[in-house]
Amino acid sequence: MTTNVFELIQYITWLATERGEVLSPIRLVKFLYLSDLYHARKNEGDTLTGWPWKFVHYGPFCGESLEAIKRAVDEGFIEAFPYESQFDNEEHFLYKHRADREPAIGSSLPFYITGPLHGAVRKWAGDTYALLDHVYFETEPMMSIQPGDLLDFSRAQEPEPVKHISMKKLSKQKIAKGKQLISKIRENQEKYIRLDRERPIYDDAYFEALDYLNGDALDFPVQGEAKIEDSVTEFD
Repeated sequence: MTTNVFELIQYITWLATERGEVLSPIRLVKFLYLSDLYHARKNEGDTLTGWPWKFVHYGPFCGESLEAIKRAVDEGFIEAFPYESQFDNEEHFLYKHRADREPAIGSSLPFYITGPLHGAVRKWAGDTYALLDHVYFETEPMMSIQPGDLLDFSRAQEPEPVKHISMKKLSKQKIAKGKQLISKIRENQEKYIRLDRERPIYDDAYFEALDYLNGDALDFPVQGEAKIEDSVTEFD
């Protein structure tokens, strides 16, 4: 190993805990894989862990990752919390790390690892399916290989930067006309919003009351008195 993997596990778990998430083993393993990938992109295929990742178990996986997670728990780097699965009777755990400040490894790792790792945890710490889709379909070592193959991190390369789109320059007349149109749209929106606020709300109770007033919902004869031009008419 080229780094303290237990501290790396602690750091990833801390990032998730800071976002109010706990990590399942599969998510923690995939974030470890991404850490190796981010390092390989800048170091000619060299990884942080030196593990032999293979295409198994929902994409990149290695037994060393699970063993390291177990030891990280045993040595107090992270905390494990058991939970029951509805699919089997085996023992399952979720992981988090209680700490008042960022683990020390966070300041020693280069930004080309911590930067994208922050982004990955922010997007996928609570979304297993999206994380699996990303590592399976969108990471270079997983491209064009077969189940059981070793992953080749020498294929890792930086994603192409987003191309800058040059906006066409507008004349002052077109800019002025655009502002007028936007202003008109805003006025119309405010008008409709105002009308919506003034429109009465007709709920079920309202329509039920109408039914009773119209006699549609009555299953008994109407009884009462009606006074017309100072005379009283009774009816049953």
